[in-house]
Amino acid sequence: MSSSSIAGFWSALRRVLFARAVPAMSALTLTVATTDADSQDTRSSAPALRRHARYWLDDGSLIVRAQDDIYKVHRTFLHRHSKVLASLSPSVDASVEHEKTVDGLVVVHIPDELEVRSEDFEALLEHLYHDAPLDGNATFPRIASVLRASSKDQLDFPAIHSLARDHLERIFPSGPAPSFYSEHAEEALTLAVKHDIPSIRKALYYSIATHSHDHDPDQDDASAAPHRPSLSPELAARCDALLEQLVAHFTPILFTVATAGHMACTDVFAEQWMPLVIQPALDDNGLCRPLETLERIIAIDWAAEGLCGECVQGKREEWRGEQRDVWERIDGWLL
Repeated sequence: MSSSSIAGFWSALRRVLFARAVPAMSALTLTVATTDADSQDTRSSAPALRRHARYWLDDGSLIVRAQDDIYKVHRTFLHRHSKVLASLSPSVDASVEHEKTVDGLVVVHIPDELEVRSEDFEALLEHLYHDAPLDGNATFPRIASVLRASSKDQLDFPAIHSLARDHLERIFPSGPAPSFYSEHAEEALTLAVKHDIPSIRKALYYSIATHSHDHDPDQDDASAAPHRPSLSPELAARCDALLEQLVAHFTPILFTVATAGHMACTDVFAEQWMPLVIQPALDDNGLCRPLETLERIIAIDWAAEGLCGECVQGKREEWRGEQRDVWERIDGWLL
């Protein structure tokens, strides 16, 4: 082989080797770049913690994290009230290494499994620091927040939890209360069941069961099961079952014309029972609400319709007895 041929051979070989090496180097470069990007995405996916506007105290000695909010508060003050907070250790999650300390203090993370909401922890602090203590003017949302956060299942502040229970019992009836309704009834029932507050459970069950269709203007069939997104399936099913029992019990009472001790008074009932009792009940779901419908029957001016005083008094006592009977039966229907 001539010298020129040998030179040409080596030149061609170098071109082939270079052409093969460039893609490999490019692939290596892309792999490193992708790995760096993944690392940045991991860091950016970590939640940004927010310092609480009010409870970031200059002389605080403990930083508590509830969800994505952090609070700088007084360690001995909180530990004295709550064994749960006193037992918590600083976070050891490597993915939030840079969030283990803030202002030189370790961050104590309330475990997610305790389900402590940030707004509930804030309401608890407002009570503890006397910024908005639970009193006679406390609203249901504030009472509910403190009740949850102070419970044994969450942060366990026994004295405060007992106080919150007392306030919850204050704002909801413990006995028959015709026409009682609260926009917070479903949440209150959930709390009353979870935290074992029996005094208000019956009134809440009755209110929810008998006002179910008031919140669904598109619901034409009063017998159809209502939608209760705020209740667990178990509680919703109990309310549905209670409503069925109430309707089954009260239907024959409503559609049976009342009688009186005197024939003339009985004739008044025969003439007025449909327009004064049955029709109004059909117009506003009164069949589903025996306590309210009986209260309306009691309130009718029967003397003006022609009943004697003796029969008016006797029938009103009878209808009051029907209300008490319904209320007492609810205990068995809820079993």
